[in-house]
Amino acid sequence: MSALQNIRTGLSSTGSSIIVAILIFGLVATFGGFLTDPSAPSSSAMKVNSKDISFGEFNLEFSRLSSMFSDSDVSEEIINEITRNSIISKELLFQRATELNMDLSEEFLNKLIASDSSFVINGEFDTALFSGYMARLGFTINDYRNLVKSKYLANNLSDFISRSEFSLETDALKFIRATNQQRSLSFIKLDLEKISKEEAIPETDILNFYQQNQFRFIDPKKVSLNYIVLTDELFKKDIQVSEEEVLEEMTFLENGTENSQTRVSHIQLSFSNEEEKNEKFLIASSILEKTKDVAFEKLAEEFSDDFGSSTNGGDLGYTDGSILPEEFESEIINLQVNEVSEVIEMSNSLHILKITEKNEQIFSKEDIKNQIILTKSSERLNQSLIEIEDNYFGESLDKLFSDFSFSIKSTELISENNLPNNLKSFNVSNEIFSQTDTGDQFFGPYENENGSFLLFELKEIQEESLLSQAEATQEIKEILQLEKARKSILEKSATYEIKAQNNDLSEFNSYSLIKRDSSLLPNNLLTDLFSIDLVKPIFVSTQDNGDIYVVKLTKVKNSTNLAKRDEINSAKESLKTLNSRVYLDTIFKELEEKAYIN
Repeated sequence: MSALQNIRTGLSSTGSSIIVAILIFGLVATFGGFLTDPSAPSSSAMKVNSKDISFGEFNLEFSRLSSMFSDSDVSEEIINEITRNSIISKELLFQRATELNMDLSEEFLNKLIASDSSFVINGEFDTALFSGYMARLGFTINDYRNLVKSKYLANNLSDFISRSEFSLETDALKFIRATNQQRSLSFIKLDLEKISKEEAIPETDILNFYQQNQFRFIDPKKVSLNYIVLTDELFKKDIQVSEEEVLEEMTFLENGTENSQTRVSHIQLSFSNEEEKNEKFLIASSILEKTKDVAFEKLAEEFSDDFGSSTNGGDLGYTDGSILPEEFESEIINLQVNEVSEVIEMSNSLHILKITEKNEQIFSKEDIKNQIILTKSSERLNQSLIEIEDNYFGESLDKLFSDFSFSIKSTELISENNLPNNLKSFNVSNEIFSQTDTGDQFFGPYENENGSFLLFELKEIQEESLLSQAEATQEIKEILQLEKARKSILEKSATYEIKAQNNDLSEFNSYSLIKRDSSLLPNNLLTDLFSIDLVKPIFVSTQDNGDIYVVKLTKVKNSTNLAKRDEINSAKESLKTLNSRVYLDTIFKELEEKAYIN
């Protein structure tokens, strides 16, 4: 039997999907990020000990991580580095797992791959789709099997390490006492900005700084604009809606389903053959009987093998009558809220449905009228834009005002940094400030996320120039004051340290018995405060903004309350998590130190 046939036989598995779901390294990523290039390189992207990591594997992991960071501003270089570290960690753990004689059976490996929804079409494992992906990645089938195996065993070893960590009750009690400990302190805050404003700067210093740094003091390019903003609101006041139109739309909505949303939960029992189906049907019938006395959500968590929804009480979300399978929708339409369906049979699974919510929107005549007005105003806006683009190229805004009566607004001379807020949403800074000439023709239209459109023309352009010394004096003074304050704040800090040592705390503030999670002080100061003892009670804490705190610990109070059992158990779990992370970090460092990585 070929490797591809072996994988296909794994479709009979109903339990392997839960194993795939817990893989921390992610068996399969989103392919779209790189599979558009059919010629994946076949040479090695990197090397971990004796193992060559192919570009296909690297691209696969890069795509998976890119999808995780799709909503953030993480750069490609950073994702590239995270990808490299992820693969190194996986490969080192896998190699260690191999040394420990950890392995997977061929049958189990086939089931893992066969259960991957990326290769399933219409409920069937698609061999052509699978082979096409492998070709684009530059993988043989066995290459991919080895990749899945390495990720699974690496995850297994990591999970074993995490679960093998434990914490003693005595450690938990110490952890609770440390967490509940309170501390008193005296402190003085040295405010860098406040100190800088008190620094005197001679005029000669300002002059010298200006002469040496004129290039730093620029009056930026400025422009003044005429502009028109087009929205559907401009057209609403002229739109008339008849009673017949309102009644016609109301009838359409009443007969349609798009205004109705039903929330559905389900319990799924999968089967792979007739004998297993009969067994699962008996179980489903038993579950159906239990729904009379036991919460549906609890039964879903206990019995459903749809692991994507069972942890949420079987919740499938909302349907408008067209989203879920036809077998579901035909049942849903006849069920009321909190009503449970009979057992529904599909090709390889049984289901029990429950309706948890129904939202049927009822529109008033006024609502419908407003919706018609909105639709018509949007249509008129689009018609106007088409006419402008077709017939007014090279014309002025005054011509549009004359023909359409659109309102024209103006600005004073503005720089890029103080572009009016109502224009920023159009992202036209570059278009505006890259212009070199004024003229009687408009630019645009430019659209923003709200569906509004901008047309603008330039009235005046003032090019970038150097500021005079007089214009730059205040900025230079503030720069020099801050430089001087960074030195003097250290001198003040040293002076207050001596005062704290001599217990001269007359200028200090005091807080009594604060806890680790107090919001009264910066986090890094609190960390330092709870890291010292009364033997050496004085420390200095510097903040990111340059402020400095001089602090003296004056009292430590330990909690005398007896810890409750749930507090002890929670503390043990926290310590277990912390310990396992430290242990995993230690293992990674040891493996990396011994490894050859290129």
